Amino acid sequence: MNVLIAIPAYNEEGRISKLLDILVKKYPKENILVIDDGSADRTYEEAKSFGVKVIKNSPNLGKGESIKKAFKYALDHGFDAVITMDADLQHDPSDLPKFIAKFKNEGCDLVIGTRWHELYKMPFLNYISNRITTMILSLLAGTRLPDTQSGYRLYSRRVLRLKFTQSRYDFESEVVFKIAVAGFKVCGVPIKVIYGTGISSVDKVRDTLRFIKLALKFLWR
Repeated sequence: MNVLIAIPAYNEEGRISKLLDILVKKYPKENILVIDDGSADRTYEEAKSFGVKVIKNSPNLGKGESIKKAFKYALDHGFDAVITMDADLQHDPSDLPKFIAKFKNEGCDLVIGTRWHELYKMPFLNYISNRITTMILSLLAGTRLPDTQSGYRLYSRRVLRLKFTQSRYDFESEVVFKIAVAGFKVCGVPIKVIYGTGISSVDKVRDTLRFIKLALKFLWR
């Protein structure tokens, strides 16, 4: 099975090197793609130095657009699935085999890394936000969904051609909703909870407003 590890990155100098140093020792370099989303630091140069495939957005386009580029790359190069993980070291590479095993053994089209088994490690506001957004998306989709705000995910090739319109962090809500509504199988696997490794690029107010707008759009679809 041929799986692409896709890493959207924005101003992750230093952290991207630590992540890639781990990944290239365990996975083929041709199976690793970094999408530098218009970074102003040396993220691009550091990623290139590891010999993995690197795409650079100019200017910054948003996490959603970066992941859509990863989807296209996977389709064009014959990958069976895409695993997305953050570049800021909040996603533990040792959890990667769990996603692949779930995909192979249960035929899941979307596997989401869930963090709720370690709630005590999650900042309170993050926990509240995740619970509320996951509840809303589950109600709108008509099915119980796992941790919908987790960016650590596996997407099967079958869902990569679905049409997604959002470009920023609201993309991760849109993609879960549309995959579930289309009748594809959504699964969850427990992952380690790691915080405090870097500065988040999420704008809580702006991205919350984007989610509300997206939820209303789903409601009136």
